[in-house]
Amino acid sequence: DNGAFAEQQVTFGALGDSFYEYLLKTWLQGGKKEQWLRDMYDRAMDGAVEKLLLASDRTGLAFLSDWNGRSNHRKMDHLVCFMPGALALGAYTDPKGLTSKRAVRDLAVAKALMFTCHEMYHRMATGIAPEYVEFPTEGDMIVGSTAPFYILRPETAESLFILNQLTGDPIYRDWAWEIWEAIDKHCKTSHGYGALPDVTRVGSGIDDRMESFFLAETMKYLYLAQDPDKPIDLMKYVFNTEAHPMKIFDDSHISIEADS
Repeated sequence: DNGAFAEQQVTFGALGDSFYEYLLKTWLQGGKKEQWLRDMYDRAMDGAVEKLLLASDRTGLAFLSDWNGRSNHRKMDHLVCFMPGALALGAYTDPKGLTSKRAVRDLAVAKALMFTCHEMYHRMATGIAPEYVEFPTEGDMIVGSTAPFYILRPETAESLFILNQLTGDPIYRDWAWEIWEAIDKHCKTSHGYGALPDVTRVGSGIDDRMESFFLAETMKYLYLAQDPDKPIDLMKYVFNTEAHPMKIFDDSHISIEADS
């Protein structure tokens, strides 16, 4: 009850992802007035690059590992695949400018992580990513030993949409379409779409459940990645963590101080 950390685990995956996402997005939605939020976000990104960012030994795939205060756990959750989009959005809105050293670094990391998240799909027999992957020393990316399943997660789709809109590089639209084709092929049922118990085996069956975020987020982002008209401008709207577009506040917004 004193606000102290309960454990040493640091992760951009489960139980930690939305906090870092909202540091940036709350700053943006507030018209960039709460500078303390941007400062917290930038310090967090510095720490992520310094402590968590690693590369697979064999093919150099960039990934954000977990950290326990002493060593890195060489794994990355599918949840972490929101980070390419967040880093790109942070770079394009950096107060120091897109050509600043920090923004150049963050955009480069965003693109490298985006490639890894794509490979999490592309290398599987079904073309669909597992819940997490591991990067053993002197090896390459492998499916997480306890979670070969896919529950229709949206994080990679979100980042592909953001990078496509911000950079204009068509490769991100192509990757989004590739993922959609795999989902439509392997997850579709007569009444909707279901989770896959094992992405490494074609025909392993489809679970009788469809998470609500599949319609709210995954399909929305995959659709928006294909829409050339940019119906939602990322310089005018912010997507919350459930993919609802929120309009950026105008100048009448009263900023909130860090100690208030």
